[in-house]
Amino acid sequence: MKKRADKKRQLLEFRAGDQVLIKLRPKQIRFRGRKDQRLIRKYKGPVEVLKKVGNTSYRVALPTWMKIYPVIHVSNLKPYHQDIEDLQQNVVIRPIIDLSQKEDKDVEELLAERVTRSGRPTRRIDEYLVK
Repeated sequence: MKKRADKKRQLLEFRAGDQVLIKLRPKQIRFRGRKDQRLIRKYKGPVEVLKKVGNTSYRVALPTWMKIYPVIHVSNLKPYHQDIEDLQQNVVIRPIIDLSQKEDKDVEELLAERVTRSGRPTRRIDEYLVK
């Protein structure tokens, strides 16, 4: 049985400095709005391999917004190949959020208040209309 399973199995090896894509589970992918799970990209990256940890795991340099443990099993990694023909595919478009210009606005008057329930289990959400 093992002989048949290993026939088409590839043993992936990465070195420090290699670029890889990380396969994420749907719970690990944070997105805004409700999108169909089938439309979300399964692989994020590219990220750089820092070093090999154990026989089958690698430590990778994750971006700060990706809040997962940086040691990832080789089955969740795949080599990144840069698209030479269409360079637009290689660009990660992410809005830059400038937290230094935080504006605090004063509330003049509370015009209305309402309570809604959302999610499962239902959560109470207080909403305020301010002037």
